[in-house]
Amino acid sequence: MAKFYVQSGTFRSVVAADSARKAALWAVHQVMQQVLPTDDDTDSLSASATNETSARKTSPNQATGTSSDRHDGSTPVAVLDGRVRISERGYDRIDCAEMPTMEVVAEWNQMVLTLDRLQQMMRHG
Repeated sequence: MAKFYVQSGTFRSVVAADSARKAALWAVHQVMQQVLPTDDDTDSLSASATNETSARKTSPNQATGTSSDRHDGSTPVAVLDGRVRISERGYDRIDCAEMPTMEVVAEWNQMVLTLDRLQQMMRHG
């Protein structure tokens, strides 16, 4: 897997992924977890937090930016802008790949709905 530098708005993160699109999807997932956490995600996020922290090359302040918005009163909330920028060479690169944020969010939403339907089928089947 390649290492991608993903940024949008106040969000910055280093992501290991198979492609730039998958890195963008993971970044959107990280941001959406701030406002739409689920029980399953809480368990998986706490288990992967150690791996993510050790793999991330930026400090927590750099990863979430300097937004003054607060989710729980103490942690800054990352805010995406209209484009997600992905590069294998670093942040703020003019040669980065760009994707419309809403396109990535829509794809993320489809995946979440599909996973939810699969979980419901497994519980009832």
